[in-house]
Amino acid sequence: MRTVIRLLAITSIAVAMLAVSGVTNAATLNSAVPKPKNVSATASNSAVTVKWAKAKATTKYGISGYQVTASKGSWKSAKTISASLTSVKFTGLRNNSIYSFAVATLSGKSVSPVVTITATPKANLLSNSVLFGQPADMFLGAADQELYALAAGPDAVFTSLTPAICSIIGSKVHAIALGDCTVRAAAPANNEYRASVPIDRLLSIGVEPAPIVKTLLWSDEFNGAQGTAPDAAKWTADTTDGCGAPYNNCGWGNSERQYYLASKNTQDGSDLGVLNIQATRQTNSTSYNCYFGKCEWLSGKITTYNKVGFTYGYIETRAKVPTGDGTWPAFWMLGSNIATTPWPGCGELDIMEYKGSSPKTTYGTVHYANSGGGHEYSGGTKDAMVDLSADYHRYGMMWSADEITFFLDDSVVYSMRKSDTGLTRWPFGPNAQGKDPSFYVIFNLAMGGQFGGSIDPTLNQATLSVDWVRYYSVNGVGKISAK
Repeated sequence: MRTVIRLLAITSIAVAMLAVSGVTNAATLNSAVPKPKNVSATASNSAVTVKWAKAKATTKYGISGYQVTASKGSWKSAKTISASLTSVKFTGLRNNSIYSFAVATLSGKSVSPVVTITATPKANLLSNSVLFGQPADMFLGAADQELYALAAGPDAVFTSLTPAICSIIGSKVHAIALGDCTVRAAAPANNEYRASVPIDRLLSIGVEPAPIVKTLLWSDEFNGAQGTAPDAAKWTADTTDGCGAPYNNCGWGNSERQYYLASKNTQDGSDLGVLNIQATRQTNSTSYNCYFGKCEWLSGKITTYNKVGFTYGYIETRAKVPTGDGTWPAFWMLGSNIATTPWPGCGELDIMEYKGSSPKTTYGTVHYANSGGGHEYSGGTKDAMVDLSADYHRYGMMWSADEITFFLDDSVVYSMRKSDTGLTRWPFGPNAQGKDPSFYVIFNLAMGGQFGGSIDPTLNQATLSVDWVRYYSVNGVGKISAK
């Protein structure tokens, strides 16, 4: 029996010595030598990094180093590590194969029992991304809408972030209640791809309106020859920095940094037919002086003032806004009586305002005078959840005598009723004598100012591109006044 026990002990020592090959073949296995602690292995592409906490030396056994042996089947690779180090990396390993790593403490000619851990090297995961198409707004009770998303790796999964407003059924969104519905698309990770960054899209769920009949009364498609100015029968260019007659409004009332020139408003002569309003940065050598010194920017502004006026109905433009901090394009209207009823009494309708520092947001605002003649305004924004400068979008306004509603691609941006103002009369409806108002249209590209904010110092030009502007009567309500 003693012989059997002795043989088993010798066999155990031999097995342990095989786990710490090389220099430790001459070492003696001694269980009194402290083992390394907190051994861990981190796998990466064709490699594994083994880490441990330093073994605590004793009076009898100091720590002279560590022995780490990687093995897979009959293959082994041993490394002797300095006592000051606590990690070692094995490279050139085969991905998706399981390796064992035995870590032992060395103390002179003695070696501790090994601590063994396994790890599997894996190739680096590929980057994943999702292209999520913008869902359309829905009416309550409408059929479920199919959602579209393309992923580089695994298919995207859709989730409703507003479950009280909408739910997801497979790849479709289902309307539950009135309000804004937010849908998230994200692709999960797998053995080849990392998980994607989630993409959120917003859609509005409303009540289907009564059918309306729109009749086109006036439009400009900007189909003129390349480099020509817009139709002079419809448009006039505002010029200068606003100082002097007839404007007498330096910086256009908002500390803007541009000087307007008629030459900055040109048609492109393309099949699409586009009006480009271009702003360009100027140097100190410019010949134009602004209210603050040498002008920084040249840009364009056109209006239908004293040529075409509009009353009620629906007006819309298809336009592509510029990119860059400090850009401030606008599609807006002022009361045609501004010469006799100065702003804000004449009223102002900002159908679209945009600033490059908030590229996913459009602004719709109503300006008017309160009962004391002071300036009042009210408005709202729409988060398009896409960069509006990346493509053309439609910006519109529905206008009746008692209500104004701004739209982005048929989605409501902001709506206001006369009753919200507390006024008996407002400039957007009949006056005390029952006369309907008339408003003229403005397109311009401002730079900086109180709304546009700081201009990107690396920006040298910006362009507001207008495909068309169209005006309709709605159910027979709406008219133009031409001079």
